[in-house]
Amino acid sequence: MPVTFSEFRFCSVAATPQTSWYFLTVKDIDGFETVVEFTKGKQSLEVARGIQDIFDRIVSRSVRGENCLTGLLGIEKCIDGRTTLAAAISAVRTAISQLESLQNSETLTKNLKGQFSESVPIYGNINRGLFNTDREPSDFVRAAEAAVNQGFDMIKCAPFDEVHSNDSRETILENARPGIDRIKAIRKAMGEKLVILIDCHARFEEHSAYLVSEELHRLNIGWFEEPLDPNDEPEKLSKVLKKVSMPVAGGESVYGELSFSSLLKNGSLNVIMPDIKYCGGVAEAVKSARKALEIGGAYSLHSPSGPISLAASAHVTAAAGGTLPLEHAIDEVDWRCELVCPFERIEAGKIILEDSPGIGCTLNDDVLKYRGEQFNV
Repeated sequence: MPVTFSEFRFCSVAATPQTSWYFLTVKDIDGFETVVEFTKGKQSLEVARGIQDIFDRIVSRSVRGENCLTGLLGIEKCIDGRTTLAAAISAVRTAISQLESLQNSETLTKNLKGQFSESVPIYGNINRGLFNTDREPSDFVRAAEAAVNQGFDMIKCAPFDEVHSNDSRETILENARPGIDRIKAIRKAMGEKLVILIDCHARFEEHSAYLVSEELHRLNIGWFEEPLDPNDEPEKLSKVLKKVSMPVAGGESVYGELSFSSLLKNGSLNVIMPDIKYCGGVAEAVKSARKALEIGGAYSLHSPSGPISLAASAHVTAAAGGTLPLEHAIDEVDWRCELVCPFERIEAGKIILEDSPGIGCTLNDDVLKYRGEQFNV
């Protein structure tokens, strides 16, 4: 069934001094309404302008499937997932998929040709909860303890604050030492049962990435995420992958199934990490994840944002199958669960999904009244 948009509006919610979540609410001509998150840090307003431009071109026009959008817009070139264009297109494509599921009175999981699951495993990303600390090893330990107390047996952190990709080879390993100490403190305090994932935010180069991975191997690390940027240095990343003894994950800013497949086939990644906000939307994320499994790789969705994005990502994870959990940014704000209606439910390392049409939740108007801000672009 085609989707014809009738209206849309933007709002933002300031979660912390460092984090704001940005949302697009859309309605079709039949009165169905859904909400999509398009957060992209300081570029979020530019993404909103891109969404506005797309709607100016397609509003009141019938769109027969989210994969038709780029054709309607006359976009034939390869899209860079780091751009605001990718984020804008991803948001609108996701909106189309979610409206289709509402039209058909089915969960987003079913709309994505998957089997609905009442819950989806998640891991705890402790990075954002550490923003307002001194980021000492003891702060990382406290954050890890809090995650375990909430029922998580897998966490992720980004410990290499002092490392920068343009550091000299002589200094980069020395600069990585505080990060190693943070991880050592977590491992010592929490024992061997806790799975620790490490996000490097592309701070290393080929040689130092390998040397740091040896240190991480001794600490029994679960995966090595983006030691180098897979967009810019896939060949060098493939050389790192061949040398390291743990899975290499990445791809949070990659767009499209073909790009993810290329990274897997070329040996640049073992685990792809599509982010529905940038990869082309929920349907493209499912397509990418299923292809990864077919090739012999794995996937785990990148999702360190708000509850709307997490809910949609959970439906993608359920639809695609696979065994790795979904990312969830924990302990950022204590009112997070109340931002959606019904409230977000995180229990024992799982997100509980509503067996209702669409993603099963919408923004809570009562919370938006004092935490949200409507805006135009």
